[in-house]
Amino acid sequence: MKPGRKLVLEAVLVPLAIWVALWGLFYFRPRVPSQKMTITISGLIMAVVSFFIALAIALFILKRRLETEHNFKFGFRELPRVIDETDIGIIQDSAKDIAFVILMWGSLSTALIHMGFEKGVVYVINLAVMCVMLCLPLFLAVGVLFIDFPIFLYARFVGKASSPGSREVLVGSLVSLAFLVTVGLVANYSDVRVDVIRPILNFYREDPIGYRYVLLLSGSEALYSLLGMLIYPKKRKLGILLVLPLVLLLAHTLLKTFIWMHSH
Repeated sequence: MKPGRKLVLEAVLVPLAIWVALWGLFYFRPRVPSQKMTITISGLIMAVVSFFIALAIALFILKRRLETEHNFKFGFRELPRVIDETDIGIIQDSAKDIAFVILMWGSLSTALIHMGFEKGVVYVINLAVMCVMLCLPLFLAVGVLFIDFPIFLYARFVGKASSPGSREVLVGSLVSLAFLVTVGLVANYSDVRVDVIRPILNFYREDPIGYRYVLLLSGSEALYSLLGMLIYPKKRKLGILLVLPLVLLLAHTLLKTFIWMHSH
């Protein structure tokens, strides 16, 4: 087998084997009986079906990457040939993306196999929404404070053209902000008693301080990116004067959020 195809195959099989081994370990040899994994038939069937969906997504990502690299479109039947003609370094980078997709599939499938289809899907939805509301603002704040803003300061110090903020930070902050505002409105102005979204609403009702922190983080990140992309290129002095307080606010809020998380 050629090196490129071997890398792609390993990117699929290695994380798959890791997940299967973990499932077998917690089903046949749990450390304590309470940790034994229950395997439902419906969940197992959905895990198999979702694996092929995840595999299709991973191959589609690989195909798009190779189309961009070679600057021409091709069908899935031509994918093995194009892999053989592509530089091995590019295939290695793409293999990491494929492995990441399969690892994410394993997280979903674990919930499906252990809880069954309905409860597993509900658990995954709640986990995904909580990650968007809580983890995404924290991740973006760390990126702004320790990557984006220092790079901007360095570029300005050496006399290179650079603006604070980026489209990725803006999109991510707006997505998390939209989820947070929606949850706040639903929790405040409607009497929703659906079990599917109860854990999400409980984040607002039971942890209002944490909710305010991540809401402030998301809003500050969005404003930081907008000022850096729209104001700074036209009026640099005004842009810096507006961006600096936002960076300090982000740093203060991020510290408060970490303290709140540690206390919980």
